[in-house]
Amino acid sequence: MAKTSISARTGRLSAIPSAPNLRVVGAPEAKPARQAAPFVKWVGGKARLTDVLAPPPGVRRFAEPFVGGGAMFYHLHNTGDLQGAVLCDVNRDVVTAYRVVQTQVDALITALQLHERRYLKLDAAGRKAYFYRVRARHPMDHDMDDVERAARMLYLNRTCFNGLWRENASGRFNTPHGRYANPRIAREPELRACHEALQGATILERDFRMLPKLARDHGVDYVYLDPPYHPISATSAFNAYSRGGFGARDQAELAEVCVELDQMGVRFMLSNSDCELIHSLYERFDVSQIHAARAVNCKAGKRGKVTELVVRNLHRW
Repeated sequence: MAKTSISARTGRLSAIPSAPNLRVVGAPEAKPARQAAPFVKWVGGKARLTDVLAPPPGVRRFAEPFVGGGAMFYHLHNTGDLQGAVLCDVNRDVVTAYRVVQTQVDALITALQLHERRYLKLDAAGRKAYFYRVRARHPMDHDMDDVERAARMLYLNRTCFNGLWRENASGRFNTPHGRYANPRIAREPELRACHEALQGATILERDFRMLPKLARDHGVDYVYLDPPYHPISATSAFNAYSRGGFGARDQAELAEVCVELDQMGVRFMLSNSDCELIHSLYERFDVSQIHAARAVNCKAGKRGKVTELVVRNLHRW
């Protein structure tokens, strides 16, 4: 029995013979675009929580002032509805890496492939020595262009302990070498997907205190804030993603920024640790608990699920 099909050219029905082995010859089917995902490993990254941290409907213009790995941005981009984004961080290496992925991805991939070839051919001792040579070659001490700086940052991020980007008070990266049998350093397909996602995004080296102005200037309708978490104990503190850290005063000033965003009518969501300070700072907003995996601890037995807080101005949603 003949089957029918609709002609894309004429819109008319036409018959095609029924044959079990019939194959239409022509251009191969286009592969679906790769979903963009963070190109850096980031402690506290939200790649596994984007379904739990569901943004409000109808987001068109997005801002993320602590972009880090950028999981929420890529999640929103992959929906296909996002019309613009402002991505900020105070860490210059992070901002440089984003800008290079956005504008010079071919040169970056070439530089990372060179690191990958050099590193993977070495034995364990040689890899360790190579890592510390690259780590010691800091942009403060050497004249690097943006591609060199971004390649250094991504190489270190993918070969250091737990992908932990940590800086001392002088702004120098100081995480030790990790132990990976065959780390993927260049990751060309992932970088190209991120390159496509970042087209049209505004990438800035800015402090979170500039956020209200940026939201006004760029017509932002939704903000996700993922700051360095406030420590829940004296021994759990880690917020040294960039020089200077992030203390209780910074947390209080961030809460004031959220109040200003709310008064502007901008929807926001914030993640932070489940502790008394954060509860008290955001008591005027909706505060809920979620469970998240703790991936970094020197003792494997202390890694696992912990509670975190999610703050939303739900009356704006």
